Amino acid sequence: MSRCSHVLQVLSISLLGLTTAAYAQETSAPMPAGEAATPAPAADSTPVPAEEPTVVAAPAAATATSTTFPQYGVAMRMRWISVPSWFLGLFTQKNVALSTYGYALEGYRRKHDREDHNRTWELSLAIGYQNMSPSDGFWLGKNKDINVDTDLVQFRNFSLITMDAAFVSRQYFSRYFGIHYGAGLGLAVVRGKILRTSAQCDPSTGNCQVVISDPGNVCGGAGRPACTEANLQKSEGIPDGGPFGPHRFQETSVPGAIPILNLLFGLDFPVPDAKGLEFRVEGGFYDAFFVGGTAGYLF
Repeated sequence: MSRCSHVLQVLSISLLGLTTAAYAQETSAPMPAGEAATPAPAADSTPVPAEEPTVVAAPAAATATSTTFPQYGVAMRMRWISVPSWFLGLFTQKNVALSTYGYALEGYRRKHDREDHNRTWELSLAIGYQNMSPSDGFWLGKNKDINVDTDLVQFRNFSLITMDAAFVSRQYFSRYFGIHYGAGLGLAVVRGKILRTSAQCDPSTGNCQVVISDPGNVCGGAGRPACTEANLQKSEGIPDGGPFGPHRFQETSVPGAIPILNLLFGLDFPVPDAKGLEFRVEGGFYDAFFVGGTAGYLF
């Protein structure tokens, strides 16, 4: 009987030791801040390795997520607008090249790429003004008769009020330099008017002039002064009679609105010392060729 009692005592002590060790492991997790930790045996004081990655990885994940938050900005752009003669030559035999200006105010939403923090994706919305009035000159369409179809064409306050949306990607190579490229579509409201007056041309030289022989309004031709704006304005109101009976009239086929195709490529110059400030130089096509600069601020 005494041997059985001894065995039971040994088993009880062993069971008590195992229970104490198990309890120590369950309560070895970090205690809440401000609560005193219960001293543990030396054998159980080693931190549990499985818990360390959780403590270290949490801040890193939060940082990676925060960099993908969108940012918003505004910018003012100024552009030199050009439609060169070689381009107009695709549709005309005689033309006058366009060299003018345009400007716009744009707002944009920018977001960093999740895999490449030096790349951004941007949606831009803009409203602007684009002057489309070349100098007065003679125009002749492709495959038209120079003796009959040449006109003196005058643009008066001819311009576009533009609205467009573009998708732009930016790649930065340093804190001070990057490139961007993109494309978009828009709509332009056409303003102003186009005036036409039939002209006489010399096929051998290609020289043209307006010759008006109305009573009290004679200009152009041999030995006569060239027709002035006053002469042309005075000739209005009578149907145009062709090269030998010209009268200025307004072109009626001009649409009230036209679509915009926007293609662009440029260089980016952020200013790290003035956080949010950035400058760009870009060129492309916006219903006309353009080169210009932009100053922007990213909030």
